[in-house]
Amino acid sequence: LGLAGAGLGAVSAVTPVFRDLDELTSSVTAHPKRAWYVKEREFGDIGIEIDWNILKRRDTRGYSYWNPMIWKQHYPAYDMEAFNKALDNKTKELWPDYAGPTTRDYSLKNAMYSVGLGCPHYLYNVEQFGVTLPHPAPRPEAIGMPNWAGTPEENFQMIRAAFSLIGLGPSIGITELDDKSRRFVREYNNCGQHIIFDDNITETYRTANPPTIHIPSSHRYVIATHNMGADEILRRAPSTIGACTESISYARVAYAKSFVEQFIRGLGYNVVYGHSLQAAPAMDFWSGVGEHARMGQVCVTPENGAMMRTHAIFFTDLPLSPTKPIDAGITKFCETCGICAESCPVGAVPAKGVNRNWDSNCDGQSFDNDIESGGTEVMYNVPGYKGWRVDGFRCLADCNGCKGSCPFNAIPNGSFIHSLVKATTSTTPLFNGFFTQMEKSLHYGKQDKDPESWWHEPNAWHVYGSNPGLLG
Repeated sequence: LGLAGAGLGAVSAVTPVFRDLDELTSSVTAHPKRAWYVKEREFGDIGIEIDWNILKRRDTRGYSYWNPMIWKQHYPAYDMEAFNKALDNKTKELWPDYAGPTTRDYSLKNAMYSVGLGCPHYLYNVEQFGVTLPHPAPRPEAIGMPNWAGTPEENFQMIRAAFSLIGLGPSIGITELDDKSRRFVREYNNCGQHIIFDDNITETYRTANPPTIHIPSSHRYVIATHNMGADEILRRAPSTIGACTESISYARVAYAKSFVEQFIRGLGYNVVYGHSLQAAPAMDFWSGVGEHARMGQVCVTPENGAMMRTHAIFFTDLPLSPTKPIDAGITKFCETCGICAESCPVGAVPAKGVNRNWDSNCDGQSFDNDIESGGTEVMYNVPGYKGWRVDGFRCLADCNGCKGSCPFNAIPNGSFIHSLVKATTSTTPLFNGFFTQMEKSLHYGKQDKDPESWWHEPNAWHVYGSNPGLLG
């Protein structure tokens, strides 16, 4: 009761007060999709320190990008068999009575892989250019219509509406490229293509010799979003079926990517898809989709936790109103939590007690030996920020143990007590350690039931695998 009183006291102390709906909708801080305790930061402040003298556009030529042969060159201890064994051991630790995967578990996982990460058509299209459509959407002039001329605010609302139909969101952020945010974009991608911002073009193009991708400088508006993960299965990770949400998400985003390209083309504007043009969560943080977390390469949001899957980044010349970075207390909470690290079967996530720092977390690597600063090694972590980083050598496959265990995965408004916990975490971090222990006991974020239970619970069979409560 004392705890609840303290939490509610903090809530009442900072809850915004509006006298009527007109005042609410006219407020510059009103946001229909975010809880009151999600505070906005100033543009450029993402809640972690960045050294702009170090953080620059990266050359990722030589990076494995999930290629086992290249991976092993950089990390001789690479051992997929040992990884799978560690995953099985963690599954047995979490669910001692679980008998293990059955034929249908393997069938589900392999079917997801065959149409997702294992399908060249889908995997190729998740990158820029990709599949050429036989019937592209006509430009407005081709059908006797003017280009769309909405305000940046109207355009943002339109994007949210269109994206909802194709399975992107519900968290969507907008930012504008400037001298700092442009540094998130790689100088060279892992395929050896030089990413060039070009002042003299209006549509993107690429060349083979030399290998380049030209992005119009006019494409300064960046849309950052994701495909929502299949959360009921994801909560049962690490396990055979707990991992399969990863594969199918890529297929869904590859499909959605083509839709977005054609939709914006039909408005009279242009767009570049940027899946591998930058580190996955950077634009999420910059645009306020979510916050930096202990998992390092995962963006965690106050509404969806770590349930968002394949990121989708679009660079466009369609004017859009920017969204600010946020402070929902997530990064602060991670300092005293560490549940995701405990759920990792191979120790790839920094353990509780490892504070945010400037160092590489990859086994045997140091930023002092960064090939881009005169060293000899291709870095598997990004230097230049004070935060957490996953060990890119140990995190070998679609395990999902960390993402499935995050306390912020609780369904929004699905539990009064956890809604109160989220609010108190944001406003009164003194109780974060207590809430971590409460999460371990009550499991609001993770699923207590073993992977086999999913097959026997119709209430867990949501369309596309996502609980409606997570979809906004």
